[in-house]
Amino acid sequence: MYRSLKIFSLYLALVSIFYFYTPTSADGIDPAPGLPKSGQIIPFFPDGTYDSRIPAPEDILGCEMGAKPCRYEEMVRYLIALGQSSPEVLLQEYGQTYEGHKLYYLIISSPENMAGLDQIKAEIGFLADPRKLSGENQAKKLIETLPAIAWMAYSIHGDELSSTDAALQLAYQLAAGTDTLTRKIKQNLVIIIDPLQNPDGRERFLAQVQSFSGNITSWDVNSLQHNGLWPWGRGNHYLFDLNRDWFALVHPESRGRIKSILEWNPQVMVDCHEMGPFDTYLFSPPREPFNPFWTSTIHKWWKKFAQDQAKAFDRYGWSYYTREWNEEWFPGYGSSWSIYLGAVGILYEQAGVQGSQVKRPDGAILTYRETVHHQFTSSLANLTTAANRRQELLSDFYQEKKSAVQSKSVTTYIFVPGENENRTKEFVQTLLMQNIEVKQAKTEFTASDLTDIWHTQFSKKTFPKGTYLVSSAQPLSLLVKTILEFDLRIPSSFLADERKELEKKKETKLYEVTSWSVPLAYNLDAYRTDGPVTASAEPVTQIEQPVGKLENPQAAYGYLFSYGTSGSVLAVARLLEQNFKLRVAEKPFTVQGKKFQPGTILLRISENPAQLSSTLEKLAQEYGIEAFGVNTALAEDGADLGGNEFELLQLPKIGLLANSPIDFTNFGAIWHLLDEKLKMRATTLDIDRLAWTDLSLYNVLIFPSSWGGGEEYARQLGKGGMARLKQWIEGGGTLIAIGSAAAFVADTSSGLSQVRLKEQVLDSLSSYEAALAKIDSVETYKIDTLDLWEPKESSPVAGKKESPEKAGPSDSKKIKEADERARLFLPRGAILRVDLDQEQWLSYGAGSKVPVLVYTSNAFVTKDPTLTVGRFASQTQLRLSGLLWPEARQRWARTSYLTRESKGKGQIILFATSPNFRGYFAGAERLLINALLLGPGMGAAIPLEW
Repeated sequence: MYRSLKIFSLYLALVSIFYFYTPTSADGIDPAPGLPKSGQIIPFFPDGTYDSRIPAPEDILGCEMGAKPCRYEEMVRYLIALGQSSPEVLLQEYGQTYEGHKLYYLIISSPENMAGLDQIKAEIGFLADPRKLSGENQAKKLIETLPAIAWMAYSIHGDELSSTDAALQLAYQLAAGTDTLTRKIKQNLVIIIDPLQNPDGRERFLAQVQSFSGNITSWDVNSLQHNGLWPWGRGNHYLFDLNRDWFALVHPESRGRIKSILEWNPQVMVDCHEMGPFDTYLFSPPREPFNPFWTSTIHKWWKKFAQDQAKAFDRYGWSYYTREWNEEWFPGYGSSWSIYLGAVGILYEQAGVQGSQVKRPDGAILTYRETVHHQFTSSLANLTTAANRRQELLSDFYQEKKSAVQSKSVTTYIFVPGENENRTKEFVQTLLMQNIEVKQAKTEFTASDLTDIWHTQFSKKTFPKGTYLVSSAQPLSLLVKTILEFDLRIPSSFLADERKELEKKKETKLYEVTSWSVPLAYNLDAYRTDGPVTASAEPVTQIEQPVGKLENPQAAYGYLFSYGTSGSVLAVARLLEQNFKLRVAEKPFTVQGKKFQPGTILLRISENPAQLSSTLEKLAQEYGIEAFGVNTALAEDGADLGGNEFELLQLPKIGLLANSPIDFTNFGAIWHLLDEKLKMRATTLDIDRLAWTDLSLYNVLIFPSSWGGGEEYARQLGKGGMARLKQWIEGGGTLIAIGSAAAFVADTSSGLSQVRLKEQVLDSLSSYEAALAKIDSVETYKIDTLDLWEPKESSPVAGKKESPEKAGPSDSKKIKEADERARLFLPRGAILRVDLDQEQWLSYGAGSKVPVLVYTSNAFVTKDPTLTVGRFASQTQLRLSGLLWPEARQRWARTSYLTRESKGKGQIILFATSPNFRGYFAGAERLLINALLLGPGMGAAIPLEW
């Protein structure tokens, strides 16, 4: 699973060789535990007996199971063959990947259960929502008679290979097994096997490493046949980690899978992974921190399942462990998200050998077949536990749902659609896809004792018709509270351990971000209350997109539309692609009785082709925007439409840097934004060849964050690449750098930017503080008319400060030590508040402030002439959600998040962290969209065409 980036980097360095070969004693190497000295292979299930009419995997794959990893097409052939050979097996398609791979799950159960699948699904649905039951007697009867549902999920990370092969072996065992245990499992359970959740990643990885395999196996872990190439196979087509997408639902793989899971309401869900080759085997339970909404029930079940799983491994003498590094605080894993459905979520982590073999530090050889055997054995052990405790599982599942709908402690979450109605509806759609019940107010209503996402409290507030409401009093209460709560706090008991770990070992015990709140990510006008809410509201069953229109299509002068919605962004992208001339208002204005804000789009008829009106009308309807035709350039207030307050946009010609050492997840988030969301043409450029690339073809270059920090960029580009990059910027290019790429640009050694890393200017930090004080004074300065017209000798000059003094040697040492200590307590995936300068075009459509996800040790400072468009809030307002130690709060408060500076005819735009983290931080994502769409025209000087 590799939940931390640090662990994942170590994993890439240690992955084993790929050549598909199983050693025997003839090789002079002792086989690993579990293989006899003679080289004979232990059967996957020694006690098994099988129906010879059912094809075994080797009958279809052409080799023994575990001899090599199966390819996607081989897997599908076997699934189809299995489904055709047995009435106890049903193959179902549930989705399709970006690359066109169909996604399947396999249902296996007894003949009696298979004959009544639809009824079983419906009646499990009654237990999942007790409001549908007639009473306790009906619930009791269902619990006594229904089979439990076990959802077995494999290979969500494409380069974690063994679990897909284990899934096929498990499918064969359940379909063909005639032994008592297998029959009992099928009688008591409906087993659903999702054998390959990420075929795009698996196929990419298998193709990579297989292409570097030769006749002779290399034992050198530095070999390409061990590691593959950037971007490896962990992510999907757009390189997203699908095991972080369970509640965000950005991708079709996740949306299809979750739809099917929610149809079946499983009581057990297995999430099967691999880890480093020198490890052993990990399974649930996890360790702290624990979600405060969990009950004792989940801990009880983890203990029961772990006891049986341990016995199954002890039978072979296999090594394993629980807890240790595994924690389930983040709800976006398969093993954690399923807990909030009422299922027992179970994680597996097998030491991976990447389809081949690994010589371990103790000299033993771990083979691919053994890894498959371990995963298979775990799966069968968990199914055995579930079958033996079917009624207890169903009863606990029902009791949790019953408690949720009958709870007297109710939290209501309230979401007010703003100007960007599209974004609010996208958010609501994400909730509906997870079976979360949403209502919409039919009339205005008032609620009390409220808190918004900025921690502002309201004793009472009135909300308009159309406001969305989500109550925690519903069957999926745990999920509702976990993903909608604004500020879910880590228990103090864990914080004490975490603090000690940081102080003594300089290491963190956390493996993921500590905050994820979906309302914050979308930057919604959102509120929560624990008090009663009385509102006339109706259930929302589907989302209808806003209806757009073009008013006055036969306008005499031009057309205007707001830039504040998600739909308007898409309209701008389409119009630029079709070579229409768009202008952006830099000041507010009023024309023909309508008020317009900065960022409003203007298309003058005189500057555009004849089909302007028809094209705009079509786009308005497609993207749900309201456009207005105007008959005059004369404004009633503000700038006239024919003046210089309307800046001409340029078509973005985008180059996006790729390849190692770039963080493929950040690259993927940007690529997905450009290609899938905005549908904009962009070129992926190899960072290794940038120094020789003709950069004149592009007016925008995007530098994603990189593994290993900003120094990796400096090493890759070299002096030649740096010189060409500087020349390109000064010639009119827009450079957008994110995360550690921004740190590279701001580093004093790069010579590119006047933005600075805080740690590099500690001796002169007072000058940056003075610059910030000057900006603050400009915003708050009040005109003293008496002093202005009748001054006295002692009148002060506004903003004048004493010259900052540089720190002495002893002070400098203390300052640096304090800063180094503060960096140790860096924000651990916390959501922080960024205040925006709304007069700057980079902030158009984003509001006055946005929540951003921060997990970095880099802090940036600026002074004139650099513009800080987005600045982290003051200490008291900075933390919105997640873990932010006091040391970090002090270090990051009022530092720069988003900066822009001119350089020659071009510009440099820096983001301290990824604005569109994991593709679902839609609020901050607007800032990146502005840099892409508006940047080439608004911030760079473009020469006139010949």
